[in-house]
Amino acid sequence: MSPADADDMQSLNSQFDLLGRLIDATEVRHRAISNNIANVNTPNYRRMDVEFEQQLARELSRQEHTNGSSLITAQPEMVVTPGLTARADGNNVDIDREIGQLNKNAMLQQTYVQLLSTYLEQMRLAIQG
Repeated sequence: MSPADADDMQSLNSQFDLLGRLIDATEVRHRAISNNIANVNTPNYRRMDVEFEQQLARELSRQEHTNGSSLITAQPEMVVTPGLTARADGNNVDIDREIGQLNKNAMLQQTYVQLLSTYLEQMRLAIQG
């Protein structure tokens, strides 16, 4: 295997890894949104969100500046959303916002899965010749 082939294989592994992490993040975000919707009327419930994209961007930027192409280590993490105004019962979930976030997240997940499917199909075609 030539050095160029090894670089291509590492790049492909990184792309698969990135898409896998993005799909994982949408799954965690879906759970967070579902919990928010389920608890829309629970007194003192605080809206949960997922932190991932900023962590991923920092990691990718660091790799870009160090010319590294190592696998992604960023992990999605559920956190309480800061700064939202609570209702009189202490709950800060806005059902309209949650439905919008759920739709956005579903579209992102579908896009990531389609991209992964396309990469896998290209690999299958390359192997079959």
